[in-house]
Amino acid sequence: MNLIRTKCTRKIVYFNIFIFLFISSCGEWSNYSLGNNLSIWEGDKKEDRAIIYCEGNCHGGIYVIPTYKRHYDSSGNYAEYVKEVLSNKGWVIVKTILLKEKKENYWIISKDFNIENLDCAKANCDSILQSNVFGPFNYHGFREKNKELRTNLKFE
Repeated sequence: MNLIRTKCTRKIVYFNIFIFLFISSCGEWSNYSLGNNLSIWEGDKKEDRAIIYCEGNCHGGIYVIPTYKRHYDSSGNYAEYVKEVLSNKGWVIVKTILLKEKKENYWIISKDFNIENLDCAKANCDSILQSNVFGPFNYHGFREKNKELRTNLKFE
């Protein structure tokens, strides 16, 4: 009797996990915190991935990597997206893909900024954020800058 109950319980748990994953992936945008109000935003497609700055319960924000201009081309098609991200208390490292060129770019973000509660309509928050972004680099340039900044992060 216990064997049957265990198999049945497992099936219910697996079913519930499936339903949760299905519902959470249906047309919703999700974000994952990287610290200091930086988040990875993901949509239905891998090309949607971008790092944004947003405060509180995010439903939008400021594009950090790629910038809005780099994320889309002049026709509104995807041009660059985030492929891989690592972060720690002080830094974020990012690998992006340029779609047309099929080229990888590398970036480093310092979290040493504070624009919380600034009125971004009056203050140029985008410029403040971008002054803490290093890149784009090729892999060699990224490794050198990463070593110089001592982020203690690296892509395997």
